[in-house]
Amino acid sequence: MASLGWIDFSPGDRNRIGTVLDLLRPEGMVDELGLATIRDALANQLFPGISTIQTKAKYFFIIPYILRDYQQLRPAQRRGKTALQYLEDREYEIMWDLAEHYNYQEGTGVIGITKKRPHKISRRPSAIYWNGLYTYNFIGTNGLSADTFLRQGRDQSIESLVSVQEGDDSNRDDADVEHDNQYHIRVPARTNWKNNLTLDLEKEEAEFFRDQIVSISKDKLIAELLKNDTLWEVFNISGDFIEFSKAASSLSLPSSLKHMLTLAHDFSQLMYGAHLAYNCQLQNKVFNSDVFDKSWEDWAIDLPHSMLDFAQFNPDILFSYTTTTKRTTIQFIKDWWKEAQGGFPTITTRDRLIKQQEAIVKGGKARLRWEKTDDTKENTWQGLRHFAYRFYQGYTILNDIRTGLSQ
Repeated sequence: MASLGWIDFSPGDRNRIGTVLDLLRPEGMVDELGLATIRDALANQLFPGISTIQTKAKYFFIIPYILRDYQQLRPAQRRGKTALQYLEDREYEIMWDLAEHYNYQEGTGVIGITKKRPHKISRRPSAIYWNGLYTYNFIGTNGLSADTFLRQGRDQSIESLVSVQEGDDSNRDDADVEHDNQYHIRVPARTNWKNNLTLDLEKEEAEFFRDQIVSISKDKLIAELLKNDTLWEVFNISGDFIEFSKAASSLSLPSSLKHMLTLAHDFSQLMYGAHLAYNCQLQNKVFNSDVFDKSWEDWAIDLPHSMLDFAQFNPDILFSYTTTTKRTTIQFIKDWWKEAQGGFPTITTRDRLIKQQEAIVKGGKARLRWEKTDDTKENTWQGLRHFAYRFYQGYTILNDIRTGLSQ
């Protein structure tokens, strides 16, 4: 069995490699055709600040609470321990406490649920939620990484610490020290937040989170799902993004949101065919099997009807949402769309486009070009299917907020 290892020299290194490993998480497995950058760009338009490995909304508050506790320590209490060290220590203590509280049962949303003292994890909640904390202004990070931001906060606080005389003697009172918000924490303070801690949101937390989303991400799907109860009901009963966006297309929604839902739905439907064609070609090559061929034929015939707006679909609009998509992938999508408009007249052209794109994306590991098929199994799908656009993670976070609001 193949394995992956790396040497890291700092928390930043761990977080960067963790970001790469996120690509292997459920939102697809391996991206055989290089479409993840556009998928993720559209997901950012629908669910900004949400990632595929976030588990519960409560973590958006736990991290700021820890940092507020640190900045309220007296200088003597801080001595010898940086904010980064304090954050790491407290995250592990909370992880172990929550794991014990939830009886080490997976599916409860506890990050590191299987870990008992003193076992740790490679990516802590602060790394997983940091971008979301910035997106919704829970902490004013200015877009800096946790490492950089917390070190900067330490450096900026030197001036105030210089005025501190020996020990804890200071010319400021305790209230001044407690309100020295050097880490720009926007979350309202909660005393005794650690007492009987669970992953359920308190009503005040849910209200704060709702207000941040509605004000910062107005006209985006994540905000509309908090404002529009009818849309939420449709979302709540939908099994996936395709089902939801199709049902939502008949509702009265802001035009920009309806356009984004249509674009995301139709891009997913269009590129599902590319992954279907990839699997047709792979199964035929390795096993001389036509197991997916009928599905391909049905998809190609049905595409003009399964897309919400086949006539108006324009791939150039997709590319306006991302600056990181490779030129070759842009051309592949345009060529694929051209073939789709013509009903895919030849299988030869279809297979050539797929084989060429996989070779560009995967290089020497390309299955179709270089016979790298040791992991290919008969009648088994490889790679992505329809794009979820963080549909399931969005549901989890929003359901936590709505549950908290109902208290």
